[in-house]
Amino acid sequence: MTQDNPNTQNNAQMHINSGIDNGSYTNPQTSAQANPANNSASKNKRKRGAAFYIAIVIAVLAIVAACVFGYFWWSDQQPSTRDTNALIGQIEGKSEEEIRAELDRKVEEGMFNISIASETEFKDGASEGPLRIENVPGNRYLMQVDITRDDTGEVIYKSGIIEPNHHIQNDTLDVDLPAGTYDCTALFHALDPETEEEIGQAGAKVNIKVLN
Repeated sequence: MTQDNPNTQNNAQMHINSGIDNGSYTNPQTSAQANPANNSASKNKRKRGAAFYIAIVIAVLAIVAACVFGYFWWSDQQPSTRDTNALIGQIEGKSEEEIRAELDRKVEEGMFNISIASETEFKDGASEGPLRIENVPGNRYLMQVDITRDDTGEVIYKSGIIEPNHHIQNDTLDVDLPAGTYDCTALFHALDPETEEEIGQAGAKVNIKVLN
């Protein structure tokens, strides 16, 4: 009967113990399983980080878009200062001589031309009359016109802003005047085309006649 060499058993036992005691033994299966888990966690973390930054960018763009939309909506709600009765072009029915005479009528150092009917007749105080106010094409400025009674100083007509090469053919007065004839002054305000600030004035005498 063969006996095992006790030195061989002791050496084998010592080898196993040595491997456990000094921690140098590593389970290959456990090590292989740990690496994919770490990689997956790292990838998930990067994905969450990218998604966070994308969400921030989308939120900022949404805020900017909302601000732009809100500004344009607010602008559309503001009442226009332009006269809605103003028509493009020059006064209807003018002769070539009249056009030339008005283009030659210089006011305010030759930079602002004015044009209005010297006499206007109204059927009654609420009816339209041919005021024939014009901002001629050669003007550099916007125009706004007030008509004031000479006897009382009352403003009986106030136009909106009229752009160059636009005119008001007919319009109603702002005051329902009784029948009569009224000496008035039309005051033309020259306005800066960018800021609409007044930069000058010019006046003309007009006669307003209300029939009934």
